[in-house]
Amino acid sequence: MSRLLTEFPEHTYDQWHAAAEALLKGASFEQKLVSKTYEDITIQPIYRREDIADLEHLKHFPGSASLVRGSSADGFLKAGWEVSQELKANTPAELNGLIHEGLNGGQSELNIFVGCGQDDCCTGGVRFDTAADVKIALDGVAVDAISTWWQGGPAVASLAPMVIAAAGEMGVSPDKLRGGFENDPLADLVAKGISRQPLSLRFDHMAALTDYAAKNAPGLRTISVKGEVYHNAGATATQELGYVIATLVTYLEEMKARGLSPESVLPHIRIRLSVGSDYFMEIAKIRAARWLWSKVASAYGVENAPVHIHASTSKWNKTTYDAHTNMLRVTSEAFAAVVAGVDSLHIGPFDEISGKTDDFSRRIARNLHTILREECGLDQVIDPAGGSTYIEWLTDKIAAKSWEIFQDIEKQGGMLAALEAGTVQQAVQGVAKAKFTNIRRRKDKIVGCNMYPDLKGKKLAIRSVECRAGQNIPGAPAPKTLDITPSINSAMIEQAIAAANAGATKLSLAIATGFICEETGPTVTSLPQRRAAEEYEALRDASAAFAAKTGAAPAILQLNMGPSRKYRLRADWTAGFFEAAGFSIDGKRDFKGIDDAVAALTASNAAIAVITSDDATYLESAEALAQAVKAAQPAIYLLLAGAPGENEPAWRAAGVDDFVNVRSNNYELNEQLLKIAGVL
Repeated sequence: MSRLLTEFPEHTYDQWHAAAEALLKGASFEQKLVSKTYEDITIQPIYRREDIADLEHLKHFPGSASLVRGSSADGFLKAGWEVSQELKANTPAELNGLIHEGLNGGQSELNIFVGCGQDDCCTGGVRFDTAADVKIALDGVAVDAISTWWQGGPAVASLAPMVIAAAGEMGVSPDKLRGGFENDPLADLVAKGISRQPLSLRFDHMAALTDYAAKNAPGLRTISVKGEVYHNAGATATQELGYVIATLVTYLEEMKARGLSPESVLPHIRIRLSVGSDYFMEIAKIRAARWLWSKVASAYGVENAPVHIHASTSKWNKTTYDAHTNMLRVTSEAFAAVVAGVDSLHIGPFDEISGKTDDFSRRIARNLHTILREECGLDQVIDPAGGSTYIEWLTDKIAAKSWEIFQDIEKQGGMLAALEAGTVQQAVQGVAKAKFTNIRRRKDKIVGCNMYPDLKGKKLAIRSVECRAGQNIPGAPAPKTLDITPSINSAMIEQAIAAANAGATKLSLAIATGFICEETGPTVTSLPQRRAAEEYEALRDASAAFAAKTGAAPAILQLNMGPSRKYRLRADWTAGFFEAAGFSIDGKRDFKGIDDAVAALTASNAAIAVITSDDATYLESAEALAQAVKAAQPAIYLLLAGAPGENEPAWRAAGVDDFVNVRSNNYELNEQLLKIAGVL
């Protein structure tokens, strides 16, 4: 063995760097092989042991200290991640059908949207009037054997008592319940721009329910901290984490002010993160989230604090055109989430952004969990990412930068003060603007959108929705006066449970607990939830509407000069460039001469033409062709594919209106051409 090793001597980084530079043949090493992320992290092409030699978290085992390597020492060996698919239905009976469909298909945690039950309302959630409705939804479910998460919006002090009462009527005591209730007042505030209730009231209800859970239901989480409200607005990984930690500290302080210790509150908090398409970044982000959680817990004097991280696949990068590519996106995202060690995971069906999924899309999404577990064996490895030099280095960088963001927010007076000042929103919108700029230039690629669009595919039908919060619901029972004393402790929840057992309605509970009141909370600049593809989809929509009106999509004729070997690569690239906006490209023909090209243009309905060939042919005939085209069709908008260089003045003088090449802003040029074609 020793003799074998002498035949393969160890090489230094400097030797590797020199070899890499030699292969670049004079091109800049920094420009070609070094990149910078939106998080302002510089990524090198190679990482070595020396890069992570002094990292703090490498000294820690899974389930200990920083928790970077996992919340549990056993990883997924004892219990895998929860398959937590979101369930939306209008009625309790319909929801019950979805629940059993999910459970029979591998779902292990119920993740239920609660709303007003109106099909055109924004939440798309089920309507519960009483505990009896909850029982209908949970009929046939072993409530004590499965975790159930309720996304019920701000009225958590009305929903939770009905759920607990229904479980009691089904023979399940509160101490046997697992799961919890979504309750994130600041996320609601920044998403909508307004809080319909005073935040002090929201925090009072948070304290009352958390106090109840601490005393009676240790398996219920009563506080959620949602990072996806920032992620799906365009935020970086470090911004998402920084804002999550700042929100976490805000809630701990609010609970302390109401008499609850951090030690009793932390076990009842659930961190929610989105998982995007930057695979290694997302793995490192989730690992860093546990580290930051442990730092906060330690600062409050709580050691070995449990952390529960729920992940959802991103909505930011999903598309309505060529929507089946969303399956590929969520597969990568889910893989990253599991490798990072999340506790529960929602994999979005490929048609999720339409607002209405079907049994096929839900089944495919659930099956991804099975593939990751049964075929990839990810539940058989503790901390799969552990030891990866790059991921360990990146985890440290993300944690450090996220902590800096958190500290900056603390200097501003905390998360609420930062939201009211608008600094958080400005920071996120700044990143979103940079992302859209790169998408427009196709530096950031979205398959099926700004790259490789499928013009024959059918667009997802988007459900038109509106927010009806606070409006009367037709057919809702009239409220009744209840004997409940609003408070910040478990007594109020116990009284509400008793009232729910006696048949009290959700509306009656909301009034009795003080949730429905005339006073409102603060207003802030909202963070609209956006998608990377939305600008391009608007162009495609306009082209589709034009085709429906005129009988044909807006057309571009490619004037392919010479044999196919001369123009094909450039012509294919150019076709894809314009198809991103929904243009129909007539580009299958080649033209031997100028007369043939002009004749084809005269017979065409296209208002736009693009000359494509190789550089040598351009030097021979581009000027003459442009002159002939403009003479025959003066109104035609004429482009030439490629960079003109020093020939630009002569070619423009001959009639070329613009040039299309890798430096062109894809979105802006397409938008301009759609206007020329009469589409916009």
